[in-house]
Amino acid sequence: MDDNILVQFDGKCILCNRTIQFIMKADHHKKFIFQTLQNASENEIPESVVVVDRGATYQHFDAIMKIGKELGGIYSWIAVLKIIPSKWRYSLYLWIARNRYRWFGVSKSCYIPSPEEKERFI
Repeated sequence: MDDNILVQFDGKCILCNRTIQFIMKADHHKKFIFQTLQNASENEIPESVVVVDRGATYQHFDAIMKIGKELGGIYSWIAVLKIIPSKWRYSLYLWIARNRYRWFGVSKSCYIPSPEEKERFI
């Protein structure tokens, strides 16, 4: 488990759930493990993705860029976002996070992994 990279996500967010399903399919080396986060209130601006790797924590677009880097290949292109000033990346991330329920919907319950996926969830 120490070699795995933990991805924490909003289990009720449909965009987040679809992203996690995408990562699982693209992660051929099974580097990633997953954990859902429950938010106290849907009115808050939650951290919809947090990545923890060897004690380092990545949030917002930095977490997304870390996932792309670790997936490698074509997915590592996401690192080009580094050319955008961090303040702008953060603002864009928050804009998406604030609107994701409205744009993509919210699930009534937390993401439930399939039997094949369960070993990758904590």
